[in-house]
Amino acid sequence: MKKRTIFDLCLIFVLLIILVFLGTRDYKVDKSKDSKRFDKEYSMVSKDNVFKYADEEKVYDLIQKGDGIIFMAFNENEWSNYYAKILNDTAKANNIKTIYYYDFLADREKQSVTYKKIVKYLEMYLKQNDLGQVNLNAPCLVILKDNAVMAYDDETSMINGTIRPKDYWNNLNIENKKMHFNNMFNLYLGGVNNGGEE
Repeated sequence: MKKRTIFDLCLIFVLLIILVFLGTRDYKVDKSKDSKRFDKEYSMVSKDNVFKYADEEKVYDLIQKGDGIIFMAFNENEWSNYYAKILNDTAKANNIKTIYYYDFLADREKQSVTYKKIVKYLEMYLKQNDLGQVNLNAPCLVILKDNAVMAYDDETSMINGTIRPKDYWNNLNIENKKMHFNNMFNLYLGGVNNGGEE
């Protein structure tokens, strides 16, 4: 009986030490986890990427603060994979450390309240569908600076027809898109607001 009591006391003591240790640890966000996760979802993007996951609340918070770069897409969309690769390569070349990634597919399907607020904020940049409705379409990029949309790009989000991403993204189109992203990032880093769409 005595041995059991001593064992229980030792076990409680060890558990208390573990709890104290865990409670005082510095839990910094490991950006590499987001990078690795993104790499798994987007096969064309390297593990060493700039993407950090953001849910609808974080995206709306960025919109409210008016500062940040947000890539909105979903990995089931083949166009998004190509776009993400070009975006990542150009961001790294411009020393952009973080681009927030918002996978909006589920929020768009359920038309959540926060998703609708995001759409409302961006509606002047969004294209209408055949029914006259506006929604986010993949892929798109939003750059916010000084409480405004500094740049918006959704070049390939509404391509219809038989052209496939691998055919569309030839060397010329890739270089043109990189130049476009370079211009957007230069405006962002330089703090110049062009007041809207690039």
